Amino acid sequence: MRDQSDGPSGALGVSETNTSDTRHLIIYCRTSTHNGAGSDSLSAQEEACRAWAAANEHEIVGVHRDQALSGGLGIEDRPGLAASIVALEQSAADGIVVHRIDRLARELHVQEVALAHAWGVGGHVAVFEAAEGGEIRRDDPNDPHRRFLRQVMGAAAELERGLIKARLHGGRRRKAAAGGFIGGRPLHPKYGYLLVEGVYEAVGEEQAVIGRIMALRESGQTWATIAETLTAEGAVPPSGAAWYPMTTRRIGRREAERTHD
Repeated sequence: MRDQSDGPSGALGVSETNTSDTRHLIIYCRTSTHNGAGSDSLSAQEEACRAWAAANEHEIVGVHRDQALSGGLGIEDRPGLAASIVALEQSAADGIVVHRIDRLARELHVQEVALAHAWGVGGHVAVFEAAEGGEIRRDDPNDPHRRFLRQVMGAAAELERGLIKARLHGGRRRKAAAGGFIGGRPLHPKYGYLLVEGVYEAVGEEQAVIGRIMALRESGQTWATIAETLTAEGAVPPSGAAWYPMTTRRIGRREAERTHD
């Protein structure tokens, strides 16, 4: 429910809620690992969001998930988050609810971009944080402290993650120096290419899809229409089950820059 009080907001700019405004919400869930754990599992996040929505008389109209995807990735690399924002753009929902704001993004700049995309759809759109029990309030030019506090909290969380990473990397270096195995995995693939011994080689089937994207774009099609066309034609997307406008735009712009180099 939308906050209608003039009282102070919480540290993250989350407003108190009331029962005067029922919303149609998308639940967005994300884990950084394949299964998640405890309250961070996809199912636990969804359950918490549903419980909060029910308690505040909101209606859940959809659930989008990103499994085993870092919160530092941009919107274009997270199909679930992209689909959530597309749902707002298509008026299928008028808000998003996450369990905690770090499910939306782990990096401060990604957090702010995601919020800006959601809020940019229109003044009717709201973003909620179930764990804090209310709305993440929009920036207000008359209240600069609101944005400042949200960003300070995001920066503090980012610093803490950086310190944890530094400690883990230090431990890995010490283990490697002692001859221990520290594991590892290959670089994330770039759509249209396969990394072979440090060199990207073209993948024929994916290159054909890239060609299709460029041809449709040259014919005047929007990124959204291109995404719908590729999904209807059965083209396999980089991740997830469908193509999204942000994905086609990212690939198309990358290809355009490559051909103009």
